Amino acid sequence: MQKRCIRVSRTHFFFIILTGVLFFLTPLGVAGEKTVPFFVGEEIQYTVSWEMIEAGKVNFKVLPFTTINGEKAYHFLLDVKSNRYIDMFYKIRDRLEGFTDLEFTRSLLCKKTQSGKDKRQVIVHFDWEKKTAAYSNFGEKRDPIKIPLNTFGPVSAFYKMRALDFKADQNLSFPVTDGKKQFMQKARVMNKEKITLPSGTWDTYVLVLQVNHFSGVFEKSEKPTVKLWVTADEKQIPVRIKVKVFIGSVIFDLVSVN
Repeated sequence: MQKRCIRVSRTHFFFIILTGVLFFLTPLGVAGEKTVPFFVGEEIQYTVSWEMIEAGKVNFKVLPFTTINGEKAYHFLLDVKSNRYIDMFYKIRDRLEGFTDLEFTRSLLCKKTQSGKDKRQVIVHFDWEKKTAAYSNFGEKRDPIKIPLNTFGPVSAFYKMRALDFKADQNLSFPVTDGKKQFMQKARVMNKEKITLPSGTWDTYVLVLQVNHFSGVFEKSEKPTVKLWVTADEKQIPVRIKVKVFIGSVIFDLVSVN
């Protein structure tokens, strides 16, 4: 029984990483901006593994334009799904959505639907006249928090990062919020590196994220790290994300881009 409890606990920590890290790791630089490299209908799929065990899939999609409070908006979707093996310990079916203005300067709305053991129905409203973000879960509201201009929610920030023009040896920073807290996500472009995955061989920028503001499993780790390999082309797609904490390494690898 003791071994089983340890296994369940570690699997639980893994999915804190799977949903939590993806929720915070993508907002990166504020270097020069460029034309958006994505398009309506684009879909990016990743496999997720924990210590060499395949554990789930992550899909990013650009959905058709929509309207938020009378303003035309981009609509982004992130689906997170554990596989059948992991389902036995900690089933997860999460849907995260982000909405931004068409000028791609700020988030307008965030949504998160979390099923399984820990159900959530989260909405984050952005009020840019008051410069606040307001979080609610199943209609239970928190007090709004102050946010700076050009703040993005987590899913939208994945695409904002891809629209930036960064170079090697550059420090990056970006304001991000989930409605409960706001911080400047910082990272550094370390070098360029060729990486070979089952999906292909890629010329990439290697980025290292600052993680001192991450909570949970990161606080329990002596030297946690998050590294990204981002294609060194006009699309700037992360092809690998590696998270190292005390329970081991969690790796997100690109499967396909459509």
